[in-house]
Amino acid sequence: MKEPNIKENVSVRSDESYLAEFYEKLGIRFFFYSNHLWQSMGLRLFVPTPNCFPIALTEDELKSCWEKGAWFLHYAVHEDKPGLPSYVFLIDDKNYDLGSIKSTDRRHNVRRGLKNCTVDIVSFELLKREAHRLIHDTYIRQGRNCGKTVLKMWQDYFSAAASCPLFRAWGAFVGKELAAVKIEHMFLGGVHPQAVFSRSDLLKYYTTNALLFVSTKEAIKMDEVSYICLGLKPVTGEKRSLMEFKESLGFKKLAVRGTLQINPILRSIFSRPLCSLESLISKGICERSEYARLIKGILSTRLMELE
Repeated sequence: MKEPNIKENVSVRSDESYLAEFYEKLGIRFFFYSNHLWQSMGLRLFVPTPNCFPIALTEDELKSCWEKGAWFLHYAVHEDKPGLPSYVFLIDDKNYDLGSIKSTDRRHNVRRGLKNCTVDIVSFELLKREAHRLIHDTYIRQGRNCGKTVLKMWQDYFSAAASCPLFRAWGAFVGKELAAVKIEHMFLGGVHPQAVFSRSDLLKYYTTNALLFVSTKEAIKMDEVSYICLGLKPVTGEKRSLMEFKESLGFKKLAVRGTLQINPILRSIFSRPLCSLESLISKGICERSEYARLIKGILSTRLMELE
């Protein structure tokens, strides 16, 4: 898989500066290294943006990442490097349209969604006022806890995104009702979707289908955009239904290898006996705690690498 060329009019320094300010406002750990932004997903597990192209890090470069505070690194590597089979979802077809959707059922659902609702760019101020119900509904459907802390986190996220020109939000409306939203940001010539939320009672109007189709079509045809990337398969895994949904929308599922690098200080701790304990972390615990999901994902991934 060849990395798309970065457009000449994309300012690397400007992108870095804007994202640095965004993550600083949220108090999220990050660092820039090897032409990537490395963001902590929690537990000092850092993943890169872009997160769809193979990265080659030497031992000295890994050492630099450890010195920057990373405990774990999860990223794609070249096929000749040690790692686990993985995948990324990506679109780089500038002519993306309904014809790009190979699934007859998905194409039909997109048309129904376009008939039932309107899709447009929306302000983050609107999301601060109206997105709480969509966030709550989405978390509940996914079996995740959604208390006041989670809603406050997203309020802070929207506030930080509102002042960052790399971020953009899309909304799908049924009449005047905000039914679904998508948040994305640009970085180094790519568009990187961050989150999608939707109201459960309005899903019957196929709002998410319309939202994702229109936002994808409009983003990929921008001159400064070379690709749209949904990222490497996360260590926490991904439901087959979600994978199939992404493919049905026309995203290419590209085979890559993924690696989980562990800080040498911690590496000896993550032995086979310890990693085998991941089976004791129940689904219920993971639903209540994002940290539990990460711990289970890290242990499970490490166990597979040891086999």
